[in-house]
Amino acid sequence: MRTKIHITTDETNTDGDSAVHNAVEEPAAADQKVEAPSSVEATGPATTSSVPEETSAYITALQADLEEARARVEEAEKRLLYAQAEFQNVMRRRDEQARADQKYANGELIKSLLPILDNFDRALKAAEQTHSFDALIGGVSGTHKQMLTFLEKAGVLPIEAVGKEFNPIYHEAIGHAEVSEYPANTVAEEVQRGYVMHDRILRPAMVKVAGE
Repeated sequence: MRTKIHITTDETNTDGDSAVHNAVEEPAAADQKVEAPSSVEATGPATTSSVPEETSAYITALQADLEEARARVEEAEKRLLYAQAEFQNVMRRRDEQARADQKYANGELIKSLLPILDNFDRALKAAEQTHSFDALIGGVSGTHKQMLTFLEKAGVLPIEAVGKEFNPIYHEAIGHAEVSEYPANTVAEEVQRGYVMHDRILRPAMVKVAGE
């Protein structure tokens, strides 16, 4: 800021010295304080009374969601335990049924054999009462036929042996027979009958084979 200088001369001064009057206008202080208008009033921060209310509502909603999630988890755990218990019960019943089926698997077969056993009893009883060998033979023969009929219905058939060419699949050779009516390598005698069930061999026939 420029400073204005005023110079005045006093002519009546006998010393001839001019009296200089310097009038200096002092610059305004840089740090001069400016007072705020009295009409302006200081204002405080905006009210935050609504913020806690929103936060509280949010926390309440979260707590409700948490309780709902816990309830769903508890319900799922109950259902899982029920399913596990039901599965164990099913497996136990299945094992019990399997053991029962295995135990009585031959029940129907034995039941079908009982009438044949009854005929054996009748044949023996008739032979004891009559002391007749023919009656015993007749009874046993009839029971034997009944037994073969039963086996045939079950798919069990005897293996043909005598007079057939020896076949190691169906015949088990236990020796040779010196006979002339059969050619070599032919079954000449059946020692024990063999049986097949459908296409499976239950046991081979034990035979003697004609020699050369």
